[in-house]
Amino acid sequence: MITRLAGAFAVAALVASALVGCSTPTDPAEPTPLFTSEAQAFAAAEETYRAYVDALNQVDLSDPATFEPVFALTTGEANAEFRATFSQMHADEWVVAGDSRASLVEPVEWSNAERLITLAICLDVSQVTLTDADGISMVSADRPDTQSMLVSLVTVPSSATGFAITTFESRQGSPECD
Repeated sequence: MITRLAGAFAVAALVASALVGCSTPTDPAEPTPLFTSEAQAFAAAEETYRAYVDALNQVDLSDPATFEPVFALTTGEANAEFRATFSQMHADEWVVAGDSRASLVEPVEWSNAERLITLAICLDVSQVTLTDADGISMVSADRPDTQSMLVSLVTVPSSATGFAITTFESRQGSPECD
């Protein structure tokens, strides 16, 4: 019995080593590029950002299912912030109305090595209102009608566009927002 088991293990080991020998090694430091040019990468990043704005405009804070398209277009820090913010707004029964609109989307930087792209954004939020459960505006009186920001996106091969938004930060300077 022991001899038969030892023989079975030996055959299994030979089959396993043969299969390992047939595999093609890949270098994780050299992944296949998703984009063939910087222009193609910027176009995909802009498409991702505009899809995000469309998804954001469809959010109904009373229906968490409407948050999912925003979550699908974000990752990392941005995704975590949206999850926390939308959950709290939903719990507090806030209401959002109106649409935002990207009035400017311009490329700033593409790092193929880091698989990171940065866009300069001007987002018109003048039509967006946010009220609490009592109907009191939660929008700061000094909120500018147009938000000027840098948006960073990382490549995500499983994304329909190849990118997901990872961070937002305010920006100053060129290009100027209206």
